[in-house]
Amino acid sequence: MGETMERKILLVEDDAHVRIPIREIMVGAGYRLVEAESVEMGIHLFRTQEPDLLILDRHLPDGSGLEVCAAVRKHASLSKTPVIMLTGAGKLEEKAEGFAAGADQYLVKPVDPKELVLWVDSLLRRMDMAEDPGAVIEAGELRIEVDAHMIRFKDRELADLTVKEFELFQFLVRNRPRPLSRQFILSKLWHTVAVDNLIDVYISKLRKKLPTELADRLQSVPGKGFRYLG
Repeated sequence: MGETMERKILLVEDDAHVRIPIREIMVGAGYRLVEAESVEMGIHLFRTQEPDLLILDRHLPDGSGLEVCAAVRKHASLSKTPVIMLTGAGKLEEKAEGFAAGADQYLVKPVDPKELVLWVDSLLRRMDMAEDPGAVIEAGELRIEVDAHMIRFKDRELADLTVKEFELFQFLVRNRPRPLSRQFILSKLWHTVAVDNLIDVYISKLRKKLPTELADRLQSVPGKGFRYLG
């Protein structure tokens, strides 16, 4: 359950007979579900909710799920979000169009909800594994060399962070500007979800150690957690 904690899935499906079983099994698997029944609402929720993965019906009342998929792939910072396309027809031409539009998987209805969960789990694991732990993260004048545990800001090296403080800071910067809940951070960096106020303590330590300009970018978002904005 810890791996799925706080992962948000956007389901764009107008048929309640399909949507409700998917909702039940996704919530049961520990995912948060956001739902839309049209192309317009699907694109709106993708941009405002920033889900970790989308499940799209191919045929919607006001257009095609391909339009939602295209909006995902054109997004400046969320273009790599995994997309699973659902369709009532298994024609090769439709599948080819779906993959050409950027879908990561194409499933034919009726979809076995348990199989769908397996695909969701698999695609999200693939996204996690794709994150290069030795990567260099750059945000303006901030440069983080993850493998070397080095932070530079305006040509000044910041060397007084503990290992966990460094991990938390780079994790927030890597996921900017998305707010990350305390539970999600705990599940990823501490592999637990049951320690009260631990993240708040570490955020406080970071704000004291970082230059004021960086400390001010560590923002608390009511009801959502913390984010790095910069």
